[in-house]
Amino acid sequence: MQNNLFLRRLLIITDENRCAYDEQFHRGVNIIRGQNSSGKSTIVRFIFYALGGCYSDFVPEALRCKMVVAEVEINSRVITLKRYLEKTDNGQKVNPKNPMYIYYGSIDEYKADQRGKNLKWQKYGYNVSTERYSYSNILFKMMGLPEFKADSNITMHQILRLIYLDQESPLSSIFFFEQFDKEIIRETVSELLMGLYDEQLSQSKLDHLAVQKRIEEVNQAVRITGEFLSDPRTKSSDFIRSEIDKLTNEIAQITDQVRTLREATVVKKVKMMEYQRFQQDISRRRKECDALQHEIQKLKTDIQDSTYFIEALQQKSDALERSISTRDYFDTLHLSFCPECLSPIEDTAEPGHCRLCKTPIDQTKGKTQAIRIKLEMEFQIRESRSIMEENQALLNKKSDQLKIMQQQLRTAQKQYDNAVRDVRSTKDEHIDQLIQEKGFKEGEIIQFRTLLEYAERYERLTHDLSILKEKEARLANYIAAARHKIDKEKESINKAISANGVYMLKNDEDRQTEFMQATDFTVDYKQNQAYISNQHIKLSASSSFYLKMAARFALFFASLQVDSMMYPRLLFSDNMEDKGMEPDRAANFQRLVVRRLSEMPNQNYQLIFATSMIAPELETPEYTIGENYTQENKSLKFDPQKP
Repeated sequence: MQNNLFLRRLLIITDENRCAYDEQFHRGVNIIRGQNSSGKSTIVRFIFYALGGCYSDFVPEALRCKMVVAEVEINSRVITLKRYLEKTDNGQKVNPKNPMYIYYGSIDEYKADQRGKNLKWQKYGYNVSTERYSYSNILFKMMGLPEFKADSNITMHQILRLIYLDQESPLSSIFFFEQFDKEIIRETVSELLMGLYDEQLSQSKLDHLAVQKRIEEVNQAVRITGEFLSDPRTKSSDFIRSEIDKLTNEIAQITDQVRTLREATVVKKVKMMEYQRFQQDISRRRKECDALQHEIQKLKTDIQDSTYFIEALQQKSDALERSISTRDYFDTLHLSFCPECLSPIEDTAEPGHCRLCKTPIDQTKGKTQAIRIKLEMEFQIRESRSIMEENQALLNKKSDQLKIMQQQLRTAQKQYDNAVRDVRSTKDEHIDQLIQEKGFKEGEIIQFRTLLEYAERYERLTHDLSILKEKEARLANYIAAARHKIDKEKESINKAISANGVYMLKNDEDRQTEFMQATDFTVDYKQNQAYISNQHIKLSASSSFYLKMAARFALFFASLQVDSMMYPRLLFSDNMEDKGMEPDRAANFQRLVVRRLSEMPNQNYQLIFATSMIAPELETPEYTIGENYTQENKSLKFDPQKP
């Protein structure tokens, strides 16, 4: 399905809870016309803000309003968006990152709910958190765009920067201007809207950077650990274990010799203090191991429960997705013959009406509610997975602790066993020598155990390094292959954009010779500029503005020619006659746009633009929205008598 976002109705409410603006919009061309400074651009900026754009510098008349409500249709699903104009700087500015309230239905449906006190607004912030989606997440989900992570700068505002054509941005800026702009953001947004964004490729790039960073860290750890193991043989855990086993056998032999000598000379007498100390140590360590094993078992149970819960939610989400697809499929089925007389049915019904009885039908509400429930399930799945990952990390940590504690318990047990068997007698010189030798060997074992810990770490690190290098190579190969595929697809889309751009230039009024001679047209989203064959030519302000408009409309036109593009088939624009555009040149551009749109294979689009010099033949209800505004009759109404 092609990606669509259409504005159906815009409602602006004053601080006194009165209606300042309420207009219906339609698919196709929507022209907001009127004199300069009559409020046309203000309405377009309200559209930008209502759809999730960041804008704060509203005119004083707009600052007298407290909220804007937009009824929109996203891929055949109708929802209503509401944003308040929370003021800052003594009421002179608006917080650009105000939250958005979403109602899953139309404005009229909301009003019906309001009368029944069944309000269902759901609040979403600008930024995503672990507890809540952002409004960009919700709108992206409905538009079929990928979900970006919490630390991403790709928001609804960034998408709208290439959908809203404003008159305040510099002439050289293709995107809606903002400070601290980044090339990577512009490139990602352009590829996303052209349908070239590969979520797996993007994640692979992030993974590749993370793996490279991890390789550096592991290399450093291998070097430091290797320096501690000066003897090359000690880098092998097998060698160290064999040395420990050899020393352990020698200690056992010494212990047997001491016991034999003592049994032959004195009655066995155990030193109770040493025996009791070892016994208490073993008891304490065993209790700690038992407690830790209990915690580990509980974590395993919690992880298993989370797995079952996520699987159940995923099955429900998949079932709901199939239900939504089924609804979309049945919406395309129509009766071809009358069930009463079997005569062919003529398709004369208006959109949104029954083809048979011509009565209005609403095919969106069920799908809209279904997508809301699906979004809630997906959030529960993400939250459960986050909890499960935390439990898994804790389980791994406690399992490692248990291994260490069990090793300590075995060591304490051996000391206890030796103390029980080791019956001391008189201070026989030979026995003392044997005991001293035994102590030296036990000390060597302690040193070897320390070396064993480092050797095992060294082996683990070198193994991890090998795996990381293999992963880094796989990611690099995948990124290169995926990038090559995207570049090929991008080349085809850029040809369509270039052809539309050349069309707009060659059909301009004869004001710029280079436009008439143009053979190619390039839009460089990364560098934020558009140019023709000679990108260094000096253009007048009006021609530079014309070139910028041609670039944005070329992208819009291409989305109606290339089905795979994710651009939402929506463009809204401020005055087309900005920067000294002459009336006849501006009128020609309007006619050119309308003619070009009529030739498009896809007529499912929406264009909204403001102008103070509308082409006379476009002054018809088919194209115009609202009144022809003047200084005395501005777009925003503040009549205290009007409810």
